[in-house]
Amino acid sequence: MSDYVIRIARVGDAEAVEALLKSSYPALMAHAYEARTLGPALERITRANASLLSSGRYFVAESRNTMTIGCGGWAMHAPGTGSRVVEGLGHLRHFATHPDWVRRGVARAIYGQCLAAFRQHAIERLEVLSSLNAEGFYAALGFERVREVDTDLGSGIVFPAILMTRRLP
Repeated sequence: MSDYVIRIARVGDAEAVEALLKSSYPALMAHAYEARTLGPALERITRANASLLSSGRYFVAESRNTMTIGCGGWAMHAPGTGSRVVEGLGHLRHFATHPDWVRRGVARAIYGQCLAAFRQHAIERLEVLSSLNAEGFYAALGFERVREVDTDLGSGIVFPAILMTRRLP
């Protein structure tokens, strides 16, 4: 029996997802980003995305005591592009794992849920804007680094990330 279950997220999960993002991102990103870069970005990147939560394409992992320990999903459009869609291309979005649950297969299991959906939607290629600290995780899933990018979070906040891509078999 697994220590956690994965289910499709709902709009009502926003508070739990935000709590997870607020405990995960500062702890796991601190070694990869300078405080002056990470601090201003955290206010933006730790917000639950309502459109993802209501899409049916976003997942949460819950421990046996119903604590939200992981989240992540996908969209047809790239972050920050509104509704621009490229046929056959999917985008991984807003993955996080609680620091106490890292390296226990949570994010990989959520990715597995995404993979099943990709096949149903004729997705042939994936992209992800990886945080600097998550590059190894995505590389282990078969993603390759394309280039470093500066992500504009608005209000003059620029957040370094890595564009990564993967073809699906």
